This record gives sequence, structure tokens and C-alpha cells, in this order.
Amino acid sequence: MGAWIRTLWDAALFRTEAYERLRDRRDAFMQGFFVIVVVALLVGLPGFVTQLARSFRPPEAEIADARSGFQAVMDGIAPFLGQMGLPAEAQGPILEQAKANFESVATMIAEIEALPAVLPRPVGKTLTAFGAWVSQPFGAAGFPLSAAVLATWLGYGIWVMLAAKLMGGRGTLTGFFGTTALFAVPHVLDFFRWVPYVGAFLGFVAFIWGLAIYVKATAVSHQFRPALGFLALVLPVIVVALLSILLIFGVGAVALIAGLAGQGS
Repeated sequence: MGAWIRTLWDAALFRTEAYERLRDRRDAFMQGFFVIVVVALLVGLPGFVTQLARSFRPPEAEIADARSGFQAVMDGIAPFLGQMGLPAEAQGPILEQAKANFESVATMIAEIEALPAVLPRPVGKTLTAFGAWVSQPFGAAGFPLSAAVLATWLGYGIWVMLAAKLMGGRGTLTGFFGTTALFAVPHVLDFFRWVPYVGAFLGFVAFIWGLAIYVKATAVSHQFRPALGFLALVLPVIVVALLSILLIFGVGAVALIAGLAGQGS
């Protein structure tokens, strides 16, 4: 375990030998898989603890918290409606309708929570929280490589691997995926994403740091220069962007031609 942690530390510091050692391992793919799973579970630990604590709260307390939050939102909406020029006599019905809708939903939730269950409520909620936590590695990232999840590592990695091969890369699938999984190491900083402002800043640092590690890993696994590793990383994004632009222009052109044809007839 100590040697494994040292490898991760050396990779985070961009030491080439750490990438080479992992690239040349026969179980490189499983090592990479393990790295992402461990980081994802660690990052999801605060959410798991929070959800676990909530599982022992009575439903009435949760609904009361939701009602307080809703009221705070409504207090902020009223001045906004006034700034938008909506008369005061028109604001009342809108706010009352929103409040009535919220109370209907709150009543429905309370009735659902009161239904008999196979397991006691704390046990069921605990299992739900645990299930959500262990599924963290299998979630989706909003943007490629922005989070330590398996979907991005595998899905986006296939396209980067293809781009690297087209540029003459000599890496293997196991070596490539094993080393590029190291991008997840800086995302340990996402553990603090629940901290206001600090969490967002550390998340940005983890993203940039992880991208740099991915470029390094791509270059080492395919045995070419870092510049080509960076190109392999961004090429799939460039291709998708160009195809999207062409699709938009194509649809616009077809619509324009159809419109002109309709006017001519």
C-alpha cells in the first residue's frame, strides 16, 4: 500500500518514472480502475455522512427545513417581482399559488413517508445513502475529466486513444488507461467541494492539475512528446465542436432553403 501511494504521489508531481512503472504493469488497467474508484468514494464520503445523518431525522424536521428554505426563497422573489414592474396586487396571487403548490408537495411527501415499509425507516435510508455512495464512481461528469468517474475515463479515453494512434502513438490500451487514470489523483481535493468558495477554487485546481496529468500520461503511454499528448487530448473536443458547428449551419441552411422555396411557391 505504501508503494502504491508513493506512485500516486510521484505521478501527481509529474515524475516520469511513476507513469512508466504503471504503464508497464500487466494489471495497469485494473490499477487505474482502482485509483478512480478509491478517489470517487473518498470524494463522496462527506455526502454519504450527511445523508446518513439525515436518515435518522424525523420526516417532520426535514419538511420544516424545506419549508424554511422555501420561505426564504419567496422572500427574495417578492422584491424581484417588484423590480420587474409587476404591480403589488398581482404579486399576491402568484406568491399564494406558489405557496399552495409547495404545501401540496410537502403533504404528499409526508404521506409517502408515513406509509408502512419492509425495513424500518433509518435502515432503509441508511441503505439508500450507502447505495448512492458506492455508485459515485459510476456517475457522470458534466465535462470530460472534470470529475473522477469511470464513464469519462473510459468513454472519453477511447477517443483520445484513437487520436494518439492516428498521430503515431505506440501505447497499448492497458498502459494508456492505466496511466491516464492518474488524472483522478488531484480530484481528491473535491473532498472539500462542500466548503463555500474554497471548494469551488480547489475543484478548479483539481481540474487543471488533472488535465496536466492526463497529458503527461498520454505522452508517456504512447512514447511521444507532451505537445502531442495535449493534441490527442483536445482533438476529440475540436472534432465534436466542428461537427456541431457544421450541423448547426447545415440545419440553418436547410431551413433557409425551405423558407425560400415556400415563398417562391
